[in-house]
Amino acid sequence: MVKEAERFAKEDKEKRDAIDTKNQADSVVYQTEKQLKELGDKVPASVKEKVEGQLKELKDAFSCNSTQAIKDAMASLNQVVMELGQSVYSQSGAPGAGPTPGSANTGQTSSTRKVADGDGDVIDADFTESR
Repeated sequence: MVKEAERFAKEDKEKRDAIDTKNQADSVVYQTEKQLKELGDKVPASVKEKVEGQLKELKDAFSCNSTQAIKDAMASLNQVVMELGQSVYSQSGAPGAGPTPGSANTGQTSSTRKVADGDGDVIDADFTESR
C-alpha cells in the first residue's frame, strides 16, 4: 500500500492542485460579481466591461479543465479588479478629506478627570459639560 501511495503521489498532488485552483477561482468569481453589484453605477463603463470580459474568460477556463488556463485567467481578472478598485477610489477622493463622522461641534465637551477622595484613593469620573 505504501508503494502504491508513493506511485500515485504525483497524480494526487496534481488533482489536489486542480481542485484548489478551481475552488479559489470560484471564490474570486463570486467576490468580483458581488463587488460589481455593490458598486453599481460607481464603476466606469469601460472598467466594468473589462472586468466582465475577464469574468467570462475565467468562467470559460473552467470548462477546458486546464489548471494553468484557470490560473492565468484568474491572474488577469485580479489585475483588472485592481484597476476597478483604483478607479472607484480615485472617483471618491482621498479618505479623510471630509469631516469625520461624529466630529461635528455640538457645544459639548467630554472629559475624564481623576479626583482624590478624602482617603487618598483616586476615583475616575467621566462627565460631559454642556455649554
